[in-house]
Amino acid sequence: MKQLGLLLICLFILGAGIRAIKIERPVNTPSWREADLSSIARNYYREGMNLFAPRIDWRGSGPGYTEIEFPLYPWSIAVLHKIFGYHELFGRILAYIFSLIGLAIFLQLARYLLPPAGAVAASLFYVLSPLAIFISTAIHAEGLMFLCYLAAAYFFIRWIDSRSNKHYVIALIATALTILTKATAAHIGIFFALLVLSQIGWSALREAKIWFFAIGSLLPAAAWYYYAHQLWLSYGNSMGLSNENHWVGTDFFSHAEFITGIVRLDVSNVWMPAGVVIAALGLLFRWKDRAVRYALCWAISVGIFYVVAARTTSDAWANYYHIFAVPAAALLVGAGAEVIRQLRTSAKLVRSFFAFSITSAVALVIATFIPFIVEALGGYAKWLPKLSLLLVGVAITTAALFLFRSDAADAATEKETAKNRVMMQTLIGFAAAGCLCLTFFLQLNEIQRDINRHDRRLFACADSFSSYMTDKTLILASGGECQDPTGKPVAYNSSYMFYWLDRKGFNVCEEEQSLESVRSFIAQGVAYFVAEKTAMQKKPGFEAAMRANYQVVRECDAAILFGLLATTSEQSGQSATAWNGFSMLGEFRR
Repeated sequence: MKQLGLLLICLFILGAGIRAIKIERPVNTPSWREADLSSIARNYYREGMNLFAPRIDWRGSGPGYTEIEFPLYPWSIAVLHKIFGYHELFGRILAYIFSLIGLAIFLQLARYLLPPAGAVAASLFYVLSPLAIFISTAIHAEGLMFLCYLAAAYFFIRWIDSRSNKHYVIALIATALTILTKATAAHIGIFFALLVLSQIGWSALREAKIWFFAIGSLLPAAAWYYYAHQLWLSYGNSMGLSNENHWVGTDFFSHAEFITGIVRLDVSNVWMPAGVVIAALGLLFRWKDRAVRYALCWAISVGIFYVVAARTTSDAWANYYHIFAVPAAALLVGAGAEVIRQLRTSAKLVRSFFAFSITSAVALVIATFIPFIVEALGGYAKWLPKLSLLLVGVAITTAALFLFRSDAADAATEKETAKNRVMMQTLIGFAAAGCLCLTFFLQLNEIQRDINRHDRRLFACADSFSSYMTDKTLILASGGECQDPTGKPVAYNSSYMFYWLDRKGFNVCEEEQSLESVRSFIAQGVAYFVAEKTAMQKKPGFEAAMRANYQVVRECDAAILFGLLATTSEQSGQSATAWNGFSMLGEFRR
């Protein structure tokens, strides 16, 4: 146990080091959530520290009060601004601290539920999880929520096992904070209900503690979300709560994209995807273990959430909503690793390894050609390479089972039967260990991809636009789609241009882009339109119409800054001179 403790400390240090990579980066990518929460923190700092009055920048000409999850995180950032001065880094530092505490809690959970080898494998899986690393420095509410989520799960499991009042109280507080911070975490109640039923049975319904826990966990969130909804009704601003439809409908069964999107995101972001093979070993051979049963209950509750909120959890941008599955996946991988450890080894390793190499080569050749075949057919070539890696593991394991199965009827002697059985176990061990190594390799590859994939062209455009815009003027900025492919409303408000330019104003969604809508915003005091080229292209002819009717003040490769103070026909004589003089002033400022 002492050696296990030292190993877990080393893994904690490894996780802390990986999570600190590029923690100093600014908010310079087109992330709606990062810009929204950073702007809310900045508005607390500038406009008042009333926790119950969160304000966004895309407020139009109003005060900007918005419907949002309980804003404890951005408010805490603002507190640091008040104490130490305004520094954008504080949001990432807080998220990093949350992630380290959450990492320590998960290591304790793995140590509590799994044997030593399984605890190390589960901990390593979690330490290298790309999603866990992503939220560890992302300015998202998920950081604080996931810390509370892990604490709630750990202490509730401890309470179920020990019935300690201390664990009960901590679990209750952590669960209430979890749901308060992020409503999507409410599915944890399903996990707890399954644990209670499996450990106590239906008699638990007669326990006052169970009912008090349920009511105490939900009441603070219910009170806040009722209050936040009143902000939506009064001011018309919402961060995806009342202005978007997240929930499953009957079209779930007629649109395969819901299921394929959920599976694709979970396999590629949570399981990596060869971890499925290792988890399958844990489920098959250790399903009676407490850790496996608890992890399975956890995974079921997350799966129900995926389906209920399918309009969001199936979208490519919503990969961080799958963070809930990472702890359950890690525990199952840990159980599978324990199965691998217990497999017996064979004296004829060379022969076994030769067979393993042959089956691996065949599977790799097949997997290599799958993406090309699918691409030629116009399929999902972007994600099939990862799926093909999963097929490698499945093919290897299947080949081992068929090539080296033990059959007493065909064996010449009992000794030959035993030898074949040992060889089969060795081969399965090789295959499973290979999948485990592949999983960790893919995790590291995903981390590197996340670090390098961000597009900063729009940030560069905003930087070049800022000196060409007068102070204290409202702006119009491109938003997202008005509706999803099934016709349901979408929260289209894009926040990053407002945050980068430090201005307030309006968004226009892609389907509503027109000269008429631009004129309606001008009537409300808008002086500039920061138009993204990709958004304008979604409405054919709109960019040409804007160029024909309004002054292009500045243009970059990703966006155009239109001046809306005068139309093209009026930009002659004195107006043109004014614009040119203003442009010269902008160059001087730069």
